[in-house]
Amino acid sequence: MNPAPPFKSTLHWSQLLRNSKRLVKNPIPFHHKWFHKFGETLKFRFFNGTKVFLTRDPEFALHVLRKNHKNYFKSDVTSEGLGQYIGKGLLTLNGDAWKKDRRLLQPGFYKERIRKLFDGVIPQTITKVLGQIPQNTPTDIKPYMNQLAFEVVTHALFEMKIEQHRLEEIRQIIDSVQEHFVKKIRQPQWNFWRYLTGVNSSIDKKVRRIRSIMDALVEERIASETSHEDLLDLMLNATYEDGSKMERGRIIDELIILIVAGHETTANALCFLCYELGQNPEYLEKVKAEIQSLEGSTTPYEQLGQLPYAQAVVNETLRRYPPAWIVDRKALAEDQIGAEWIPKDAFIAVSIYELHHHPDYWDNPMTFLPERFLKPPPAVYIPFGAGPRMCIGNHFALFEMTEVLRQLALHYTLTPITKTPNSLALITLQPERLVLCLNQKDD
Repeated sequence: MNPAPPFKSTLHWSQLLRNSKRLVKNPIPFHHKWFHKFGETLKFRFFNGTKVFLTRDPEFALHVLRKNHKNYFKSDVTSEGLGQYIGKGLLTLNGDAWKKDRRLLQPGFYKERIRKLFDGVIPQTITKVLGQIPQNTPTDIKPYMNQLAFEVVTHALFEMKIEQHRLEEIRQIIDSVQEHFVKKIRQPQWNFWRYLTGVNSSIDKKVRRIRSIMDALVEERIASETSHEDLLDLMLNATYEDGSKMERGRIIDELIILIVAGHETTANALCFLCYELGQNPEYLEKVKAEIQSLEGSTTPYEQLGQLPYAQAVVNETLRRYPPAWIVDRKALAEDQIGAEWIPKDAFIAVSIYELHHHPDYWDNPMTFLPERFLKPPPAVYIPFGAGPRMCIGNHFALFEMTEVLRQLALHYTLTPITKTPNSLALITLQPERLVLCLNQKDD
């Protein structure tokens, strides 16, 4: 390996500081402008001296996430910063601890387990929530998609029956923690003020509250002495390779992380899916025709796997609006990627959003075109990440979105009210508000 060249910033951290208020809500337009001006990989130093690489270069991104993934852990921002609020689990752990939990939880996402869920409880849950949306009335769809995704993940993965007011309390805590964490990272100059004014202690109190809710659910399951074929039973009863069991605190961590990650990302993607279906009603008609050609010939689960156009609509939604719009890593040792020298402890941020909209790899990248996914996509399509740390629930999420699309195509039409959704790029990419009319068809 060649001697390390000096680190030369292409972007000064003061530009981030000057724009910090607007960066809190949505840094994507700034990233796009800076990539266009400075090239495929931006380099700068945080005010604390950390060397940062923000990239939309496919070679760089796939080297970090896949080719040499062992040299790149989740960054301290995620593992320590976010882990402070949502716990130590699949999203925030590194190394052997992550491998142990991944291996233990993987059976919960095997094909047969997913098949059982999609031939049973999941379609029923989706039908129920869609039926609660006011008909022929301008409605903000976001709370309903949140409820839908939340009930799917809690009922399907954990077989939990959580009261509606408790669901709303958990969602509100998740929203406030996410907003606080993003401000803490993107406006670090105000962190001491947040400490002095009690904002930090208020968030800590909310974190303790959500942990107490999860702890009570675990205690209730243990006391019931009944068997369930779900992830909670898996965590309570499975053993690691050394024969030990998952500790109670770690079970609560994984519960929180799987619920947060499992509902937040899917809910946001479903909102954008509904927006595009309202803008382009012909997609619903094509999906409906595809479904009707299979009706009666397969089980619900098998049908979802035989709907290439419906899957293309879902994949195009995840390309155009990737919920996990950016991922971060920390270099454990020096490395070289093409002409770029990566110093030890460098912070790497891979913009999945920019990879999904890069004009070198996508024709008309800002246009919603499901047909592009009727053939294999380019390697830069990574809505669930890439490499060993690809999202454990990727197949589950794809089937869930396809089932929502199937039910919408068969039973509803959508009329858009919001012309262009105002996106918030927080931990996840989400619409600030999305109003449409859901109209039930006469069957």
